[in-house]
Amino acid sequence: MLLRNSLWNLSGSAIPMVVALATVPLLIGALGVEGFGIVTLVGSVIGYFGVLDINLSAGSIKYLAEHHAANDRERFAETFWFGTLFYGCLGLLGASILYFSSDFLIARFFEVSPAMRADTILAFQLGAVGFALTQAQNYLLVVPQALQRYDRSAQSEAFFGVLVNLASVAAALAGTGIVGVILARVSVAAANVLYLAWLIGTFELSLSPRWPRRDVRAALTSFSAYAYLSKIASTLHQHADKLIVGAIAGPVALTFYTVPVTLAGRILGLTYRLSSVIYPRASALAGAGRINELRPVYFGVLRYVTYINLAALGIIVLAGDEFLRRWVGEEFVQQGYLVLVLMTLALLIDSLTNVPSLVNDALGHPRVTGRFALANGLLGVGMVYLGTKFGGITGAAAGHLFSSLTLGLTFLLFVHGRTVPIAFNDTLRQGFGRSLAVGALIICVLAPLKWLVPEGITSTVVIVSTAIVTLGVAGLFFIVSVDERAAVLSRARRLRS
Repeated sequence: MLLRNSLWNLSGSAIPMVVALATVPLLIGALGVEGFGIVTLVGSVIGYFGVLDINLSAGSIKYLAEHHAANDRERFAETFWFGTLFYGCLGLLGASILYFSSDFLIARFFEVSPAMRADTILAFQLGAVGFALTQAQNYLLVVPQALQRYDRSAQSEAFFGVLVNLASVAAALAGTGIVGVILARVSVAAANVLYLAWLIGTFELSLSPRWPRRDVRAALTSFSAYAYLSKIASTLHQHADKLIVGAIAGPVALTFYTVPVTLAGRILGLTYRLSSVIYPRASALAGAGRINELRPVYFGVLRYVTYINLAALGIIVLAGDEFLRRWVGEEFVQQGYLVLVLMTLALLIDSLTNVPSLVNDALGHPRVTGRFALANGLLGVGMVYLGTKFGGITGAAAGHLFSSLTLGLTFLLFVHGRTVPIAFNDTLRQGFGRSLAVGALIICVLAPLKWLVPEGITSTVVIVSTAIVTLGVAGLFFIVSVDERAAVLSRARRLRS
């Protein structure tokens, strides 16, 4: 079930990611560099307003999974309605603040050309409505995830994720400008909320409205209060860098920064979807008193996700410049390839902490994850500010890398043997250590080919194909366990016959 859920969860993000990457050149062409930068700013500011969210969704997944495993229907319903009321109020509050502060934000913090100012304000105001819808959408998704029905949540994410990108491009190509693009995205978000409400109804969960009892409220808010620190850090990490670059360097530089950062984030973000399914599983095991079953699951997820992340890094290093050249043009290679490499390294280091963080939270220790995540976010903001001030967009990416390296390693050393009941040496040996060693060795051997062969799409395809085959074979014989390898080879033989 865990593998199936991982693949479904991956597909829910992978399909929209491919469409989103494919539509970036169309959006830049239709909106212009400044227009695309403004759309990015709108999304970043709306995302930044997510700091109002105390991360009740993380606690909801944990307790919904536990109550469902214990067949406690009343507490399940009470947890659901408490979260629904919270996110409804949060959406209205955030939307109101964003709507009425749009003019001030544009005038005070961002350099927008006079010709684009009126449309930018209207786009921010429409985005305020989108903020409210996004809060509802994100919370409703936790129900199928807590039930470990990632097939249904992934289908929703994939369909509406593709739709929002296609609708954005259609609006841009129709000449509606940044206002039309934001309006299209808000409309798709509204349709998604309606669909998710219908989907939850099909699970027959007896979710008649009710006010949660005190112990339900206390457990959920106590957990979420600490998880909120992680939410703040995530918001800082995902959006503050764009706000800093936009404020210091302007929308044009922000576009050259956003494109490679988006590419790196989308690719490595996919593997988080593979690992995140361990959270409701660990919560359910804890709720059912079967925590001893966690250890092999933990090592397996760590081993595979780390190797896949490192393989993705190798592909980006080997083919990132050629991809940027074919995707958005030569100027983005000159401005953004080094940013792409640095951000990929930073995200790779961050990815090493994902599974430990999820297990740490599932076992009831969100304050540890939250404190480290907040420290990483604050350090990251400071380093990105200094980096942008003195090194432009390359300095911003280097700032990310420094903070990820410093806090990521500290976190891993701290939690293992404490809040995660597995020794760090065991994790290194049976989890990500072998994956890092094998993957890094292969990438180091293949990397010189990039500078030894002539530039061009044909050479890049050959190098990338060689890397994929080499990494795949090495993964099969050195990363996959003996039993799993036998199962894979047996299935391959059946397919051939």
